[in-house]
Amino acid sequence: MVGADRFYVYVRWPWRRPDPESAFWWDGTRAFARDPEHRDLDQLWRLDPPPAELQEGDFCQVLIPPTEVVVTWAAHFDPPKDMGWLPRPTGALNVVPAFGEWHPDGEDEEESGEGLYLDDVEPLEIERLGQLP
Repeated sequence: MVGADRFYVYVRWPWRRPDPESAFWWDGTRAFARDPEHRDLDQLWRLDPPPAELQEGDFCQVLIPPTEVVVTWAAHFDPPKDMGWLPRPTGALNVVPAFGEWHPDGEDEEESGEGLYLDDVEPLEIERLGQLP
């Protein structure tokens, strides 16, 4: 963990690095909310130990626990998309939890969920379980 404040802890993202040729600036970190009631804790990526228990300089594990999701959209990027990091992703999936509602703060379906970028760097294991009717 590389930083912390009252509301968030900041983790150096281990699978990406800033893209010096990008039109966008990314500092190589990802923020995780400290408050266990914060809607950010509904995100797929988790920290172990939880953010509320971490202080700057602590080590933590970054993971996605086994989770069933529904893919709400998919995209292929050719050429790979400039997002501010390397490697540039070649595709993306937007997912929402398979069980329960996922429309925080009045967001519609297209705005809700979480994006997973497909660049073969983050250790994602995706298995198709079926299709909704």
